[in-house]
Amino acid sequence: MWGRVVEIMTAVWLAISPWIFGISDQPHLVWSDMLIALAIATCSGLSYWRPTRRAHLVILLISVGLIAWGRLSGTPPIAAHQNHIVIGLFLLMIALIPNEASRPPEPWRFETTAKV
Repeated sequence: MWGRVVEIMTAVWLAISPWIFGISDQPHLVWSDMLIALAIATCSGLSYWRPTRRAHLVILLISVGLIAWGRLSGTPPIAAHQNHIVIGLFLLMIALIPNEASRPPEPWRFETTAKV
């Protein structure tokens, strides 16, 4: 589940990035970054629950939206929009990682209880 942890850390970065890049005086960017970060963290968190274990795939749509927003924004390129593109591309890679990527394949798993 390390992929979901990385997604949550990326959501935290997106939430604090308006203050790092010095655009906290533009409330529409701050609120949109906060809402997108909340959506990413929620989808990643829901992936820990077995009935919604594929919720992280919604992040693929969010990341495409981030890339489009960063690329197609009408304003001159600012660091926040470049940050959206980089985060979107990064999340496209991480969201494809399955939840059990760090575990061996199902046929290789064995029971650890010892027979006496």
